[in-house]
Parts: sequence; structure tokens; C-alpha cells
Amino acid sequence: MSEKVDWLGLLQDSKIKEFNEWRMANIFDKIDLSGKDFSGKDLSNAYLNGIKCNGTNLSNCNLQRANFAQSEIMDSNLEKADLTDAIFLYGNLKNSKLTNANLSGTNFMWSDLRNCDLSGAKFRKTVFVEAKLQDAKLDSLENQSIYLKFAKME
Repeated sequence: MSEKVDWLGLLQDSKIKEFNEWRMANIFDKIDLSGKDFSGKDLSNAYLNGIKCNGTNLSNCNLQRANFAQSEIMDSNLEKADLTDAIFLYGNLKNSKLTNANLSGTNFMWSDLRNCDLSGAKFRKTVFVEAKLQDAKLDSLENQSIYLKFAKME
């Protein structure tokens, strides 16, 4: 009989290596972090692909190189989060707050960022290829190193 793992506790305690080992062995388990408060936590390198994370507080989090591919992260607070080199392929981030977040190297390809607040965010080699950015709040993108090919802005 296998031992039940407290995956939520592993994330809350920033035990990412242990969480990732559990996640790889339980890749089809549904993870719901909706409404949880992870503000200020170090979740860098976490395998958070396919999770549900609506209304979650991820402000001031270290989310460098985190994998959020195919995740649902709507109405969440990612203010001042460090999302350097994070992956959000096919992610749904509608209505989320990413103000003053570090989005350097972040990949939002095919993601839904409609109604997101990206004001004050740091962009460097940020990928928005085929992303939905309608009604997103963006500072001027002039002189920014971003990839917008086929992004939907209007």
C-alpha cells in the first residue's frame, strides 16, 4: 500500500524537489490550488503543469523556471512575482494581476491573458506568440524585447 503524500504541504514548505518527485509519479492527479495563499514562497522549478489555481495569491513568489503549461490560473494575484523563464504554454490566466512582475524569458505561447494587468512588468525575451491579450493592461511595449507574432491584441 502506497503512502499518501501531502503534496500541498510540500509546496507550502517550498520542498520543490520532493513535490516534483511526487508529481512525476502522479502526473495524472488533479491538483487544485484555488484560493490558496502562497505569497512570498519559493516555488522555483516546480512542476505545476495542468493545475487549477484560480483566485490564488502568488504575489512576491519566486516562480523562476516553474512549469505552468496547460494550467488554469484565472483571477489570481502574481504581483511582483519572479516568473523568469517560467512556462505557461496554453495557460489560462484571464483576469490575473501580474503588475510589476518579472516576465523575462517567460513563455506565454498560446496562452489566454485577456483582461490581465501587466502594468509595470519587466519584459525581456518574453514570448507572447499567438497569445490572447485583448483588454490586457500593458505599458508601452516600445523598445521591449518581446515576441508577439500572431498575438491577438484587439
